[in-house]
Amino acid sequence: MSRRDTGVILVIIILMLLVRAPLAPHTSGSDIAQFAGFADTFLRHHLCFFKYTGSGNFFDEGWPYPWPYVYGPGLILFLSMLRMIVSSPITHYHDRFGYHVLIPTEWILATKSLFISFDILAALMIYLIVRSFGYTRRTASLLTSLYAFNPVSIYISSIYGMFDQIPLFFFLAGVYLLYLDKGNNHETRNGILGSFLTGISVAFKQTFLAPFLIILYDIPLRKSGKIKKATLTIAMLLGILILFIPFLIACPDSIASFLKTSLSSTRPTYNNVVLPYNFNGITNLVVYIHAHAGKNYYSLLSYWWIPAMILIESILVVYIKYRDPLVFSGLSYIVFMATYWRINYQYLVPALGFTVIILARLWRSKRIVTLGLIYISLIGAWFFMYPVSWWTHVHIINPNTALWHALDKLSLMIFDYEPYLFYSLILTIIEYLLSIEVIIHAANREADVVIHKK
Repeated sequence: MSRRDTGVILVIIILMLLVRAPLAPHTSGSDIAQFAGFADTFLRHHLCFFKYTGSGNFFDEGWPYPWPYVYGPGLILFLSMLRMIVSSPITHYHDRFGYHVLIPTEWILATKSLFISFDILAALMIYLIVRSFGYTRRTASLLTSLYAFNPVSIYISSIYGMFDQIPLFFFLAGVYLLYLDKGNNHETRNGILGSFLTGISVAFKQTFLAPFLIILYDIPLRKSGKIKKATLTIAMLLGILILFIPFLIACPDSIASFLKTSLSSTRPTYNNVVLPYNFNGITNLVVYIHAHAGKNYYSLLSYWWIPAMILIESILVVYIKYRDPLVFSGLSYIVFMATYWRINYQYLVPALGFTVIILARLWRSKRIVTLGLIYISLIGAWFFMYPVSWWTHVHIINPNTALWHALDKLSLMIFDYEPYLFYSLILTIIEYLLSIEVIIHAANREADVVIHKK
């Protein structure tokens, strides 16, 4: 990497910190409180942790909410290390005004520091990937800014506080080392490390399973020897399994508990009202029709996997003709966004990063670029619809009223359900259109294996 690239990266880091750091200590979402409970459970039960992660254990474990731990072991290992440093208790109690959960500032800063750090690292990987496509530093910086300064990435890492940027970083670092890190004498070693890191991403969050499978599908198609292909495949699988193996050895029943809890969270549930923070338009439409017309279309949610399989199979078919693992691993994640019955706002952080990379690779297609830019803009638009100032006071012991009022001034303060229904429908439609357009584009292209190392 040149000195000028290093300078650009330093500027990106500084600017991202200038936006995020002032927000971090004065805001917090509910999950940060729950993360403390999860970490305390791990420190109490160690490698038998997954036996105690179901929602039925929340009272005995002292969690503020009855939400289960449905993620891979990567997150809890990070959280437990933070919790050994910051052990301040979460205050939660009932009174005549309702239920209150208050989070100490030091725990907010500990978790936000982790999330913001990986948010920055993910942005830097996007910059390096885009630069490797042959873009100038200026263009790469502009494309990276679509991720770095989009309201969703700022909100998730520094206001609400969630961790989807962590697996995003590991996945992007993995594909960069596997496909793009050229001009060195350690190509095989970097390829193995890259394969391993793509597997690690799934060990943090299962939402990265579809991108992982695309890379796993790609390896046998590479122009490499059988031994190298086998080595890369083993490295990918080991990336997922290595964090689970200690739990399996020390407490075999815990993995069965993990699978049971994780799979239970994938079953569609029926809400009584449209949720402003569910970003699947089909689900919101079904809920709205049920609430206003009394008609039950629950079965539509139960079969969300059918359009997902159709689109993924289409990707696998056209992949033989147009082999671009960076495009299609990212696209498979967007397919997941379009089809899965429940999409939270944090899921859109990786979707944003993948979309930027897709635009950079397929910039010659005006329709793909147009749809991609609309999608990126829509992702950020929700921040200005929802009253995000809620997180400046609901869990904060001494709220920063100046920040509270400043965020209110930026917000449309929409409380009605219908605008969120319309918004989520448009977002889902754009996801389908973008997915279909990229698949059609690939089907009409000649085989492209330039991105593959020989």
